[in-house]
Amino acid sequence: MIERLFWESRGISVQEVVYLEMVYALIIVLFEVPTGVWADRTTRRRLIQVGVALEWLSFWILLYSFTFTGFFVAISCSAVGSVIRSGAENALLYESLQESQEVSSFERVLGKLNAIGIVAAVTAALSGSMLAQYLPLEWNYKLSIVSLLIATTCSLSLIEPTRREIEERLTWWHLLKGFQFIWSNKQLWHVTISFLAAVSAFNFIDEFWQLYARDVSIPIYWFGAISSILLLIQLPGQLFAGTLIRFASSKRWLNGFGWLMGGGFLVIGLFPNPIGIGLMGLLALIYGAMEPLYYGLLHHQVPSSIRATTESSVSMLWHLGILVLGFVFIVGTTVSLFLAFILIGLVVWFVHATAR
Repeated sequence: MIERLFWESRGISVQEVVYLEMVYALIIVLFEVPTGVWADRTTRRRLIQVGVALEWLSFWILLYSFTFTGFFVAISCSAVGSVIRSGAENALLYESLQESQEVSSFERVLGKLNAIGIVAAVTAALSGSMLAQYLPLEWNYKLSIVSLLIATTCSLSLIEPTRREIEERLTWWHLLKGFQFIWSNKQLWHVTISFLAAVSAFNFIDEFWQLYARDVSIPIYWFGAISSILLLIQLPGQLFAGTLIRFASSKRWLNGFGWLMGGGFLVIGLFPNPIGIGLMGLLALIYGAMEPLYYGLLHHQVPSSIRATTESSVSMLWHLGILVLGFVFIVGTTVSLFLAFILIGLVVWFVHATAR
């Protein structure tokens, strides 16, 4: 909640913030797949430990940075830490459950872990804003450093599953193996494209709901509550994703949720009013369920030797999807924010109609 205020207090301009966000995104896109391949070739718990340690280092650097260069180094450490963990975390989780013969509970366990992350984010946002009223902004970063140091220490207790399939020879072709696996399974490919269209679209609710709320005349003092609700309402979706597959397949749920996501964007754009914020809450609930459902569907099929590689490939496509929809959103905003939401909804529906 106070991140931009802290950056501004250290002399980082809005333009420099944009540059740093671009650096972060570029590192994610360039290194997402190579680090996934790396995770499949080495011990995944070690990469998770290194990734968490780099996140800790990034906060430590930020605390003592007063120049663009310092923030550039910190953001780079954070981005590298993120891509190193990406793919390795879920791969380690799946194979740990596989080793203990509890792999059928993957969706449920992943949903619970994501729910813990959401609760932590809400707690950090609320406590951060309260602390900022009475203490210097630096105190929030000091607390973050302590919590990340604890996380780094806890990561040392992770245990690597013994059942691993590792190919002997590493070639450049490994960078494409995740994409090849998804593409060769046409059913999985269609589900993946539909899933990525829906979840990439939700990013624009996450980023621009404040502007929508302002344009439909919602008082600004409600913004804190709305922000917390949009996060917390994802919890039921995350927690009950494992239960949903008892009634229908993950593919069927994902397909239905995708159509609802596109339709929600259309209604939000076509009928702008305060009720649209409530509809965004419904889309957040759907979004919460989609991630564990899709990754469960993926990991139940992908071989262990390319498990992290494949998930990293999906993550890269996810970021590219956000980039493509970003251009669509920009075109829409040349007329109005509401038209931008309508165009996003049409794109999501088009993808779902063609990826069948």
